Amino acid sequence: MSSPITFSGFNNIDFNSVLEALSAQERQPVVQLETEQAQLQKQRTAFGTLATRLGAVESAARDLASATAFNATKATISNESAARVSAGASTPTGSYSLQIDQLATSQVTVTNGTIPDSDQTIVATGGSLTIGDTTVNITGDVTLEGLATAINSTEGIDVNASVVRSTGGNYQLVLTSKETGAASAFAAPVSALTGGTGLSFAATNAQDAQDAQVTINNVPVVSASNTIEGAIPGTTLTLQQETQNPVTIMITADLSSVEELVKKFTSAYNDLSAFLEQQTKAYANKERDNIGGDPLVRQLRNSMSRVVSGEVATGGEFTSLSRVGLTFNRTGQLEFRNADLQAALSTDRNGVLALFQGGTGFDGAFDAVKAAIGNYTSSGGLIPTAQTRLDQQLSKIGDRISEMERRLAIRKEAMQKEFIAADLAIAQLNASKSQLGSLGASFSSF
Repeated sequence: MSSPITFSGFNNIDFNSVLEALSAQERQPVVQLETEQAQLQKQRTAFGTLATRLGAVESAARDLASATAFNATKATISNESAARVSAGASTPTGSYSLQIDQLATSQVTVTNGTIPDSDQTIVATGGSLTIGDTTVNITGDVTLEGLATAINSTEGIDVNASVVRSTGGNYQLVLTSKETGAASAFAAPVSALTGGTGLSFAATNAQDAQDAQVTINNVPVVSASNTIEGAIPGTTLTLQQETQNPVTIMITADLSSVEELVKKFTSAYNDLSAFLEQQTKAYANKERDNIGGDPLVRQLRNSMSRVVSGEVATGGEFTSLSRVGLTFNRTGQLEFRNADLQAALSTDRNGVLALFQGGTGFDGAFDAVKAAIGNYTSSGGLIPTAQTRLDQQLSKIGDRISEMERRLAIRKEAMQKEFIAADLAIAQLNASKSQLGSLGASFSSF
């Protein structure tokens, strides 16, 4: 870094400020290039935003053009206390009769007698306890809580042990199989425990392990769990209680999903429209950091409006989106009237499906939207091409700025040296002038 210039010889004039002023003046072309660079960068960002907005519209159109858009179903049951039911996209619509004869249960086995407390009375001082095929070894004194902990910490054990307070305020140890169903039953515990209270287990289970048994449309179904999947295609049944009489499950089409998808498309389209309007207004106000003046923007606005309002040769009643509730208002915003869509779906669901997704020999309205957007966003499309053009311009301007900054630095250094030399020369002249003045004064005394 250069040393600051004092320029003391120029009668204390601050020529450092003069140097900076001259450098700033010569740097004006660089400032203009930097302004242009900032404008181009904002245009580059605007094209990125445009691609994002178009991507949102395309995604919504793709969902509506999907083969599964109209496949959603919903399930209802006449007795919600008996079971819960959820339907999937593959569930066929229809009515199903469900009789729940038996719920799946876990085996429950308890100790004989009771203990007055859970964590003080010693129930065993050693020995072992065999539960099913697993042996639990006891070392030292254990209470009911200690025995439960020893059982639960034994690797591979198929039961959960817990201590419960029974009638009269006393306590028992309870063993419960970890899974429901007949296959989860375990052999009665064999006690070889020593010492303590002589703990033993009841020979009769408090509850036996059993499978769920149901009848669906007169077809018997057995399940180890109270959650049954696929007995009705695509559904999950969660059994809650046995029934004396059959309950009815209704699977119906759930067209609310279509409504939500249309709302998504409307919102995405209006976001795109608002962005294009903002860019166009900025350009009209003679701002240059936008893409409102690019022919691509005008072309896009016309193209999207035309394709959304266009006709589809369905051969039926519904040949345009305006017939099912999607229309443009006076400001160019897309409006969605759900009542019109629901009425169309009720009148001719397949006709709406053909309008949205097309059919033999023709594309649907949302296929046309996807195709139109693809012209702009696909690799080699109009937006990537515009971004590439801007990247090239930005690169060239960056190179020009770097080269001009290099030259300006050389120029500034040269001027600095000139001013330093001039300052030194004038300082020497001033010194000579002072000496001459002194010499003249000395001659005047003669």
